[in-house]
Amino acid sequence: MLRRFMITSFFALAAPVAGAQNDPTGPIVITNVNVFDGSSEELIEGANVVIDGNLIAEITTEDVVVAGGRVIDGGGRTLMPGLIDTHTHIMLHSDPVTQLMTQDAFEQGARGAARAKAYLDAGFTTVRDLGGNCFGVKNVIDAGVSPGPRIYCGGASITQTSGHGDFRMTNDGHPRFDGFAASGVANTTKTTIIADGVDDVRAAVREMLFRGASQIKVHAGGGVTSFKDPLEAAQYTQEELNAAVEEAERYGTYVTVHAQVNNAVVASLDAGVRTVEHGLIMEEETMVRMAEEGVYWIPQAFLALQDVSSNPLFQDPIQNAKLAKVNAGARQAFEWGIEHGVKTGWGSDVFGANDIFATFRQEFAFRDEFYEPIEQMQQVTGVNGEILALSGLKNPYVDGPLGVIAEGAYADIILVDGDPTQDIHLLMDSKNIALIMKDGVIYKSDME
Repeated sequence: MLRRFMITSFFALAAPVAGAQNDPTGPIVITNVNVFDGSSEELIEGANVVIDGNLIAEITTEDVVVAGGRVIDGGGRTLMPGLIDTHTHIMLHSDPVTQLMTQDAFEQGARGAARAKAYLDAGFTTVRDLGGNCFGVKNVIDAGVSPGPRIYCGGASITQTSGHGDFRMTNDGHPRFDGFAASGVANTTKTTIIADGVDDVRAAVREMLFRGASQIKVHAGGGVTSFKDPLEAAQYTQEELNAAVEEAERYGTYVTVHAQVNNAVVASLDAGVRTVEHGLIMEEETMVRMAEEGVYWIPQAFLALQDVSSNPLFQDPIQNAKLAKVNAGARQAFEWGIEHGVKTGWGSDVFGANDIFATFRQEFAFRDEFYEPIEQMQQVTGVNGEILALSGLKNPYVDGPLGVIAEGAYADIILVDGDPTQDIHLLMDSKNIALIMKDGVIYKSDME
């Protein structure tokens, strides 16, 4: 029951905190805010939120007494869950093809940590990484050594030889024939891992689970950024896809697939995958099936519909031709997804150097063509939280749910100047985010 909050002498008012510092002696109470809880259509107006440790203890509009701690006046701002990006590449903090193959591992880690901090600074308190050796960066963030979001790390994504994840140069060796050291980005400790045949696929899944993967990423079809595979190429046999899903499920987690074209999506659904990345060239009956089976869809409007003329990652004629096909199918895919009620998550899939990464929140603007602001807010919080929870026994954060403002949920919270239910573009500028809290710790506060 919501109760009206009353500040009493039990509270010690404190000045806003700069950096990742907090008062450990008692709860934090954020007063006078309008709460978006991650799923509801309406805000809870004039509410107050009590944070105890790293969890949300209460959401109230009535009197409550809490001893000790500190009070933050929200000033009528919008309080909502920390944003979640369910398709990221933390470690691709450079031109991925030209630099990652020869980049020193310590440099790659430092770049990854910087990219993680940039996500947190943008109000994203959790990300799901779908291709890269992000385990070390996740560990230092969780240990409090470096600031950043929670990371659901999948490790190296799994690809067949000449698949979308095979980014070797033509003078690189093959891991099976020439050893991992000669295979560029395509080995277990880097961005992708090549696995051919049922046994190798099983081994690759098990290896990523051993390294700490929360979920498994498999390339089931052609992609835009790769050079060797047609976009329409079906990749992996049904038996290989089945094996990947079976191995993940034996460990209590799931497989997500890169799949743009209908044939790859159908084969993936037949195998039992739980989420589909991209999927912008599908048939309507496949969308209906995804809705009926409760499979989550994480498309990218920005990468599909943007003008790539100035983007250095998409200047090759082969890539441009494939992107044109995705562009032609994207709007129809979004319309069918909405019409048939497919569960849709929010993911950017933006990678590369800082100037390119700086554009990733354009996903909000491009989705604005298809979704109301409240729908995008639900996607980037509550729906994405459901996707993260699919990791089950491999979930690294089990003390509470993510993506919601609810009693017992993680205290991952942002305060927004203005009302994003009326203008989703507010979430595109960090200047509009007055407070960022992750795990009950305040990392940014403009609350003067």
